[in-house]
Amino acid sequence: MNLPLFHSLGLAALCGVAAVASHAEIATLTEGRMTYEVFEHAIEHVDLAICPSEFDMDKMFCRMTLADNRAHVFVFAHDADQPLMTVKSYDLDNGLPQF
Repeated sequence: MNLPLFHSLGLAALCGVAAVASHAEIATLTEGRMTYEVFEHAIEHVDLAICPSEFDMDKMFCRMTLADNRAHVFVFAHDADQPLMTVKSYDLDNGLPQF
């Protein structure tokens, strides 16, 4: 696993724990992986109609959160349990990213 992906997955897991703690609910990461099912219930987000161009929409789907003047795009695989593949962040200095 390369470092940027590992860092992104750690960030996503941390976001999930923070969101769960603030709502006083419990979410469990199966095998240390963030799945869409956990994300859907633990993290406030918006569904994106399309992903950034570098992601294959036939294999992946995207959700977005806003925090610390940044947009964070969470990319999930369509595979079985819909695992989180990566998180890509964008500065909001020029507004929301256009995909």
